[in-house]
Amino acid sequence: MGFENPYNIQAYPTTVVFNQSNIHEYEGHHSAEQILEFIEDLMNPSVVSLTPTTFNELVTQRKHNEVWMVDFYSPWCHPCQVLMPEWKRMARTLTGLINVGSIDCQQYHSFCAQENVQRYPEIRFFPPKSNKAYQYHSYNGWNRDAYSLRIWGLGFLPQVSTDLTPQTFSEKVLQGKNHWVIDFYAPWCGPCQNFAPEFELLARMIKGKVKAGKVDCQAYAQTCQKAGIRAYPTVKFYFYERAKRNFQEEQINTRDAKAIAALINEKLETLQNQGKRNKVWTKPRVDFGKS
Repeated sequence: MGFENPYNIQAYPTTVVFNQSNIHEYEGHHSAEQILEFIEDLMNPSVVSLTPTTFNELVTQRKHNEVWMVDFYSPWCHPCQVLMPEWKRMARTLTGLINVGSIDCQQYHSFCAQENVQRYPEIRFFPPKSNKAYQYHSYNGWNRDAYSLRIWGLGFLPQVSTDLTPQTFSEKVLQGKNHWVIDFYAPWCGPCQNFAPEFELLARMIKGKVKAGKVDCQAYAQTCQKAGIRAYPTVKFYFYERAKRNFQEEQINTRDAKAIAALINEKLETLQNQGKRNKVWTKPRVDFGKS
């Protein structure tokens, strides 16, 4: 008796996801994490599949404050196949900051030729629109992993954090009444350069709740020495305790924007709860003594 093979299974294991009437074959490594990512991406696509029409509408005619990263690829190209899961992973971390798309240059060959795409994959960043001619930046890096591409893309976004001098650090941070997260860095330090876009991402995530500042420890060595900085980059959270009217500081050892934001939000919640408790305890006491 012959074995029926309606889904054209050629090898084992083969993972197939059935989404109502649509069938999607999973082509990555068979790890639980990556299969979950694949399913998540089917349900909530992080990358926009562009056509020449939608490219023109969404990318070429983008709003002034919008930015795009686009992967021009061809399905037969092996580096393109390797890039695709990394591209999707990167896109998920940039939601709300950078729009991410891809366009199939086998299907839209004449359009890609018209866009002067000469190799695959071709990764381009389209910055906020200006009065200049049609402008984009091409990725020329060796590494095409999610982390490297994300750092590259974030590097084009305008700075949100504040560059601090010894005077402004003292006035705004140490003597001010706002919470601050500070990146102490040195311009020559490689890890500092890699962390800079991540810190800008953090600055956007906590905007309105905590101010973000940067101190150049090469230019202001004495300020960094007084702050107890022994390595670069060092991230410190300075939080203002209203009840005590003074500043406390905490060093943060992670370099991931989401993780830092989570730690800061946790600390802010603790401070808020402490403030509520203090209000309860400091209610005026009424003494019902003998008249």
